[in-house]
Amino acid sequence: MHLRRSLLWTGIFLVPFIAVAVALPLTGSSSRHFTATDVVLLAVFVVLVRLEYPVGAGAAVPAQLAFVPLLFAMPLRDVPLAVGLGTVVSSGVLALAGKRQTLCPNAFGAAWFTVPPVLILLAAGEKPFAWSHWPLYLAAFAAQTAADLIPAVVFERVVNHAPLPLLARVLATVYGFDLLFTPVGMLAAAEGGYAFLAVLPLMAVVHLLSRERWGRLDAESEAERLGELAHFDELTQAANRRRFDERLLVEQSRAERSGSDLSVCVIDLDHFKAYNDAHGHPAGDDLLRRVAAAWTGVLRPDSLLARLGGEEFGLILPTASSQDAEVVVERLRSVTPPEVTFSAGIATWDFVEPVSAAVERADVALYRAKAAGRDRFVLTA
Repeated sequence: MHLRRSLLWTGIFLVPFIAVAVALPLTGSSSRHFTATDVVLLAVFVVLVRLEYPVGAGAAVPAQLAFVPLLFAMPLRDVPLAVGLGTVVSSGVLALAGKRQTLCPNAFGAAWFTVPPVLILLAAGEKPFAWSHWPLYLAAFAAQTAADLIPAVVFERVVNHAPLPLLARVLATVYGFDLLFTPVGMLAAAEGGYAFLAVLPLMAVVHLLSRERWGRLDAESEAERLGELAHFDELTQAANRRRFDERLLVEQSRAERSGSDLSVCVIDLDHFKAYNDAHGHPAGDDLLRRVAAAWTGVLRPDSLLARLGGEEFGLILPTASSQDAEVVVERLRSVTPPEVTFSAGIATWDFVEPVSAAVERADVALYRAKAAGRDRFVLTA
């Protein structure tokens, strides 16, 4: 469904752009001629579009460094089609290089940003660059930004469901980059010829900064992934004992501040060793996974289920009284796979003892439930 939506909205922007980009060279005339300088400029543009600098969930590119000189070197009627083709080439290179997808990616349909400034400059008579024409250039830049912004917002909202606050932050930064790079592109346009090659050192700096930034993001992502793994049980995907203990202290502090209840449960599957012996360890592992998935599915988001070891689980229930905890345990019983039952001990923190003492009381209650015949829970005083 997401792919179909993406293709649909890409087509909505792509087809009209192709029609306009092809019609302009066929119907318009120009006093300029396509030269070797234009070829080099297009090649630089393709390289610049590759230099993605990560900004939040998106990425900014210094394409203005080449796009602005293109507007004053190449026949204006050819600019949209040339830039669109250059973007396609660049996108193909990015895909082959295994670059990640980012918010507001460059695509052929996104080359709509070329059309309004081209039309404005054509209407002014395809004049050579002059600083005195700055109101014209300001209008062209504003039209370019609007033409790029509208498809980006529509695409990210409709296809990717990007939240507006995130979208606003990313787009403000991305277009801020465009605003900063545009005067540099104008300086290159003012000099004419191959003066735009003077931006090559700046391109190298952006490339190095981009690589360093991507490297740090990758390292942070890997550290976050490893941190998550350190807090979750690999077999059941429930939290592990370390996460249970850390969360317990957090909920203790929260309960102290708010005066709300805090209950804990220690749960043990009945006769699990016998089930393992009869059906084998793979079947036992599968049962543990199904139990954890079933229980997680009926718990509130603020609750925490953790595998403490073997077939023993711990459950943290913020803002839950002992009576609330009983209801939760019965709910777990109703969704437990039929191959197994469980025994449980429930304790509610008394605001005086260490919260770990409540867990110990729940553990003692669990053994009382086991001794009383299993398949039941015991509530501590």
